[in-house]
Amino acid sequence: MKHKFNYLIFFLILILLPACKLFEKKEKRETIFDKKVSIPKQLVLEIPEVPSLCDEIPDLKKGFVDIPGGKLYYEEEGSGNPLVLVNPGPGGTHHAFHPYFSQLKDIARIIYYDARGTGKSTFDETGKTYTMKQLVEDLEYLRKGLNIETWVMLGWSFGGFSAQCYALTHPETLRGLILVAPGYGKTSLPLKPSRCKNFLTAEEKNAIQKINQMKVEGKLTELQASINAYLAGEWKCQYYYKPTLAELYREDAYFWKPAPGFNRLMSLDRSQIDLEGKFDDFEIPTLLIEGKWDLSWDTDKFDYMQKLLPHAQFELFENSSHCVFCDETKKFFEVLRTFLKNLSEKPIEQKKITIKWPKPPVP
Repeated sequence: MKHKFNYLIFFLILILLPACKLFEKKEKRETIFDKKVSIPKQLVLEIPEVPSLCDEIPDLKKGFVDIPGGKLYYEEEGSGNPLVLVNPGPGGTHHAFHPYFSQLKDIARIIYYDARGTGKSTFDETGKTYTMKQLVEDLEYLRKGLNIETWVMLGWSFGGFSAQCYALTHPETLRGLILVAPGYGKTSLPLKPSRCKNFLTAEEKNAIQKINQMKVEGKLTELQASINAYLAGEWKCQYYYKPTLAELYREDAYFWKPAPGFNRLMSLDRSQIDLEGKFDDFEIPTLLIEGKWDLSWDTDKFDYMQKLLPHAQFELFENSSHCVFCDETKKFFEVLRTFLKNLSEKPIEQKKITIKWPKPPVP
């Protein structure tokens, strides 16, 4: 009888195991390689309100630091060596890093902030302070305002370029530099354009174009156009995995909050700053992270960044897009933890490098 019972259990396992695998297959998230076309038949015009993740993170400290002409909004959590996160954009807010980086609060004092001209920080109606030089100096005001002697800086996308500028200008404050899918400045040779369109069908491109035209004509708000373009396929330009509706709603509600003219002025300023050769003797521990399927650029960008940062530890994530910490979260934070734990307590002596800043912009 006992043997019959064991055979029965074994038989049931053989039957149920394929079913479990089938269920796993159904739950598999859509990626850019699935090449699915799922353009909604109707536009989404009513965007539901979604709560900010800031309100859901326990023990999150919030406040403001004084800067010339205004204030910077910041949040912090955790304890340990300070880690400041510099936002993408130009125009992204600290929400870009929620909720992912909370998992480091056991080993780091995590500092989130909104740059001048974004989010909850001061807007400059004249636009005269929307420069890379001012952004770097505002980070210094943030550091001093929070009574931090030295810190590690992590910059993502445009924030990666901001972090490069800060590292050259204030190396004495840095224990380490982390650049995630970083932007770059003026290049001696042109780089290949975005690979995004390679993953969009003609039908998707046409739908996105119509949506953008409706925005120009005033038939759709900025928020409505953004949501509908993403749903029509534009999500493939920024993500490896298709985001959920809730994720899209939250991103559009909180992620992108620039002042009028901020993106244009900062983008123009960045494009005129040449950092080539300036990191040749840069010895501060640097971690360069790229997503293999970051369609914001082509693959020649990876080679360019490695040449720009010859002493950096380079990590290429095989199943990631522009948001590496969203796509390969576990691996990303394992790499990050190892890097942070291996840093020395005091910054390596590193001489400052002068950056030739562009002339002040015309608002």
